[in-house]
Amino acid sequence: MRKTSGLRRSGRTIVLLGALALTLAATACSPGSEDKGAPTTVPQPDPDKPGVLLVHGAFADGSSWGGVVEGLQRRGFRVTTAAVPLRGLEYDSAYIRGVLDAMPGKTVLVGHSYGGAVITNAAAGSAKAAGLVYVAAFAPDRGESLGELDGRFGGPATKITEPHLVAGAAVPELRIVDEKFGEFFAQDVAPVRAAVLAAGQRPISVAAFTEQTAEPAWRTLPSWYLVAADDRMIPPNGQREMARRANATVTEHAGSHAIAVSNPDAVVGVIDQAARSVR
Repeated sequence: MRKTSGLRRSGRTIVLLGALALTLAATACSPGSEDKGAPTTVPQPDPDKPGVLLVHGAFADGSSWGGVVEGLQRRGFRVTTAAVPLRGLEYDSAYIRGVLDAMPGKTVLVGHSYGGAVITNAAAGSAKAAGLVYVAAFAPDRGESLGELDGRFGGPATKITEPHLVAGAAVPELRIVDEKFGEFFAQDVAPVRAAVLAAGQRPISVAAFTEQTAEPAWRTLPSWYLVAADDRMIPPNGQREMARRANATVTEHAGSHAIAVSNPDAVVGVIDQAARSVR
């Protein structure tokens, strides 16, 4: 009898230990458990640092800045991500100028791709603008259009886009063909992620490629340029040429046109450099 009782007690112990192990395993695998070591509070902005206004480009939206926003906030920056209408250079520049005017203090404007042309126009003459950061971006001069620059630098925009037809649309729009998006826009992004970006791309008005730039803000504001060395949308030689004539401080880093997605730390580093110089 004693031997049997011992077996029963051992059995109960094994069962209890097994239940405990299952509980611990379930806890370890529960949603959010992998974030236990992550910060639980959002870093507060440093009032001594300028604000940062992020301006996305064509065929994208504000979510493309996600990793950059996180990195900047960790460094104490107040960050605003603009939702560019993509209705045309004049319209979009006026919209972003309104966003800039509403910023609480000095602001570094950061433009990616078409967003570079937008900040070039939006920041001109603004008392709020502290500096410009171009990330694999267009930095047009007075009288230039994006279509003209794309042709001059040998960009693929006319070869990989298609009309985006919406019933009742007031202006024609363009989008990148889904099958070409990963190859040209985001070749260093995981294919699954690139497919998500392609599905969520926002079409842009044709007017964005035909309207001409006014007096560029880079003539009067300090500028920085991050050249994406593997860019297939704006060829790197074109980026270097625009950076040179804007007298920008240049950083070159391996990356596709979607460098803000594939290597946000490189983008954060250049923005931080600009912010330290202008404050």
